[in-house]
Amino acid sequence: MDKQAALQDFFDSYVSGRWQNDILLIDETYKQQKEQIDSSFILAFDNACRLASELQEQGLKGHTQYIYISLLRTSFMENTACYRIDVYDNNWFLDQEECFSLWEADFIFHPLFDRRAALETQKTDYARKVTSMDIEQMLLEEAELYHMLALAFMRSRVGELIQSHAYQEMSKHPNLCIFSGEYKDRSEILYGESGADA
Repeated sequence: MDKQAALQDFFDSYVSGRWQNDILLIDETYKQQKEQIDSSFILAFDNACRLASELQEQGLKGHTQYIYISLLRTSFMENTACYRIDVYDNNWFLDQEECFSLWEADFIFHPLFDRRAALETQKTDYARKVTSMDIEQMLLEEAELYHMLALAFMRSRVGELIQSHAYQEMSKHPNLCIFSGEYKDRSEILYGESGADA
């Protein structure tokens, strides 16, 4: 079996479709830790909004127009799923004042991280045709499916986010949008104020 055939067989045997079984585990974890998970997300969002308000009071940041919640893929190397919550004024990525907080969505990605150790053991059956780097690449591709679950979670919490005290106190542009995606990459709108131009 050549390397490509080995990679395909490994993927089909040990990686493909496993995320579907993880949905039940993720749901059960969420039910057991709902209060803690919800509050950690809202707290991270509040911290970013609070920092934005402080910068606005100092005249260092304009009205908030964009809140961007992005997956930091580099965190995967450390077996954590870290999302960065950035608050930008109308300059968006050119906003000079960095304003962010971090949120860990490990409850969603934990089954994927657990699978990494098992895959490292299973690769020995493939006589060095499947490497740790190959496994890492497969897991990064699979992470997109878990990221979609994280997006659904975030979307379900938007109502609480925009009702939070820190968000309400922050100076906002009338066309404020909340996005989620990968860091400074493609994204989708989670929330847009009336008249928001996405």
